[in-house]
Amino acid sequence: MVPPQDHEVNIFDFYSRLKLEQQGLSSGKRRRKVRETGFLVDLEDALWAKAALFATFSVATILFILLARENGALFFHSGFQSVLLIGSIIGTLVIQFLVSHSAAFVSNRRILLTLAAIFLHLVLVKLAFAPVESEVLTEEFRYVLPAYAMAPMAISLLLGRSHGTFVALYVSLLGALLVSADQAFKFAVLSLVSGFVAVYLTNQLRRRSSLIVAGMLVGLATGFMAMATGQIVIDLAGWREMALQFFTAVLVGLGTAMVVSGALPFLESWFRITTVFAWLELSDLNHPLLRQMNYEAPGTHHHSLMVAQLAERAAEAIGANPTMCRACAYFHDIGKLNKPQYFIENTSPADNPHDELTPTMSALVLVAHVKDGVDLALKNGLNKEIISVIREHHGTSVIQFFYHRAMEQKSRIEALVAEGKAADEDIPIVQESDFRYPGPKPKTRESAIISLADAVESTSRSLAKPTPTKIAQMISDITEKKLSDGQLDDCDLTLGDLTKIRRSFHSTLCSAMHNRVPYPGEPTIKKKRGDLDKPRDREKSLGVKSPVPSSKPLDQAAKLPAPSNPLNS
Repeated sequence: MVPPQDHEVNIFDFYSRLKLEQQGLSSGKRRRKVRETGFLVDLEDALWAKAALFATFSVATILFILLARENGALFFHSGFQSVLLIGSIIGTLVIQFLVSHSAAFVSNRRILLTLAAIFLHLVLVKLAFAPVESEVLTEEFRYVLPAYAMAPMAISLLLGRSHGTFVALYVSLLGALLVSADQAFKFAVLSLVSGFVAVYLTNQLRRRSSLIVAGMLVGLATGFMAMATGQIVIDLAGWREMALQFFTAVLVGLGTAMVVSGALPFLESWFRITTVFAWLELSDLNHPLLRQMNYEAPGTHHHSLMVAQLAERAAEAIGANPTMCRACAYFHDIGKLNKPQYFIENTSPADNPHDELTPTMSALVLVAHVKDGVDLALKNGLNKEIISVIREHHGTSVIQFFYHRAMEQKSRIEALVAEGKAADEDIPIVQESDFRYPGPKPKTRESAIISLADAVESTSRSLAKPTPTKIAQMISDITEKKLSDGQLDDCDLTLGDLTKIRRSFHSTLCSAMHNRVPYPGEPTIKKKRGDLDKPRDREKSLGVKSPVPSSKPLDQAAKLPAPSNPLNS
């Protein structure tokens, strides 16, 4: 049987939805989904696309260097040796890319970005020589005009320090083949130092204005290195010419930073990369979704702030991306905005809507907040990393609280059946799979950190008289349960990373949950024997109907304790 084509499936879906809508069983709306066509997904990691990218880059680079190099360049009179040398350098580039940057090697989009940056850098170096070759400027300005930091600075901001260092190395090696043989070594040294300084200064910038300062410092480094290599002749008699050359190097550094800063938003959009500046902008609590959460779900908003603090410090401890963790943690529970009253942090235990629902229905409500979160994120144009964290922060963990409640109800009905007061068909079918989140499991270190921080922060709210020992035990129990349940199988956290994360969580929670010393003159309440200590006793004394023991946090799948172990999450 031939499977139906996509348009046939869409037609059948349309009539099915229309029928349900006419019966009043559907609103006619469809949940937003991340749409990627099969071709685009294949193109992102297709092996043939990688081969095409590297082949195109190799041919274009070889032809460009052969046509654009100066007279007297290395092996200028031997085309075969020149091609062999350029090809050898490109060959090491491919091998180094595969060995040292295997994660980026998987993404053809990132390969394209890296290779394009290297090639365009070489073109800009050649164009920088034009004012000298056209005799607008004297020969002394030749090697202070190129923007040595252009590609290293851009790639470092977009892909990270190691990628920036990689690009700085190969633009220097290939760029040295454009100049005369007697200047090749000096050019390579000048380019390497300027590129490395740019990579170092652009690591973990917090403001876009800091990029301009980094550009100025790169220009200063270029100027001093040009003096050290003899490109700027130190001559006190001709100090005006020397100062002008040095000032030109600083000006080029500033211009490089300004160009990179202006190009970043476009490069982020085209290559779907979120830089540290974009994460800082997303961390603004005045974002409409976060403001709405603050008004409509204040408990969830406060929970998200605490998760962000825990995740950010843990990410710093293991060398992950702290700004990404903070921004993603702010948005990880936005799906609760659709039904905030069904989550205990936004309501009171005495007015619990889950008391009127079956455990299975309650589990469905909780699971829906993940799908609703993805829907809201797509509607508001949030990036794919935030959407991934929303989908992954519960993984495929079990909604323990309602699963145990369902098992208790099943046990009670089985007892009634044994007493002859109920029939066998009254016994409900309880499957653990019905109480699991759909996943997927966390796939990055940042997503795993947020998943752990979410569970730890929620469970910490149920600790009675929290002490450092209780907090440490709770964190250890949650981490062990996540590991044993396989929730951390798909991310690259090591056991050493988990140890650092636990220590960071413990330090942060102990600071946040400390007891305050009473101030002088403050009234103190002394407990006497027989005082009502238990919440249920207090409720009875106030005449409040005690709900089924669902007054623990209701939105935590792997975080809600089983009745037998209050620290089991």
